[in-house]
Amino acid sequence: MRWLLLLLVACRVDYDPIAEVPHGHREVRDTAAAISLILGENATPRVYAIGEYHESRTAIAKTSPLARFTHEIISLLEPHAHHLVVETWLDSACASPPDRTDYEVAHMMATGEKAGLVPHSLPMTCIEYDSVVDASGHVNFLLLLELVTDKLAATTRALLAADPDRAVIVYGGALHNDLYPRWPLGELSYAEPLARDGIAVLEIDLVVPEIVAHMPMVRDEPWFPLLGRASADRVIVWNRGPGSYVVILPAQSDAVAMVAKLM
Repeated sequence: MRWLLLLLVACRVDYDPIAEVPHGHREVRDTAAAISLILGENATPRVYAIGEYHESRTAIAKTSPLARFTHEIISLLEPHAHHLVVETWLDSACASPPDRTDYEVAHMMATGEKAGLVPHSLPMTCIEYDSVVDASGHVNFLLLLELVTDKLAATTRALLAADPDRAVIVYGGALHNDLYPRWPLGELSYAEPLARDGIAVLEIDLVVPEIVAHMPMVRDEPWFPLLGRASADRVIVWNRGPGSYVVILPAQSDAVAMVAKLM
């Protein structure tokens, strides 16, 4: 029994979950270097499908993925695209009262427009919005996700058809931009059908370590152990497959890495 315990302890010490992450990973100095690396490997996408893991009320990140995209990434993508589609319906008469995130979205769209992009929100009618809300006022989130997916797909396809020489940036949740969606989530991706139709799509998921570290939904993601390398002085790039990347942005401190190491 004593030798068995020693063997188990030795195996536990030698186990490195990062070594089990498929496809390996690369570490660069900052966000600009990460995006430049990805763009260098994907020269001619028609759609830049940017996804984020949305903040929760318990998130402690001082800088959201939306803010990071606004201040660090838009200017890097603007030379390669003309349109900016955002997963929002801020201009709808049926929208909910604005919150902090809505102001961040509006600022991002204004920043994109100033940089030379044409911003587009999703057209949402009151009838469509009411279709996902039951009589008690509660939102059916599956119906909402399906509606958002349809709107993102239709808006993106319309822009590509009307402006065939210009690329489109689409910013939304990291579920809708999946090029390789897990079953049964394929119906919630606008990106996979576009790619299936021969449209070059570049998927980039933006991960803020402090936001995702405590999310149960990401514990089974193959890249999750890479949070054990999260640091304030590096950005981690993981390539899921052709045209699909996860970018783990700089952490506020090295402490967040302990969350992955303890799993």
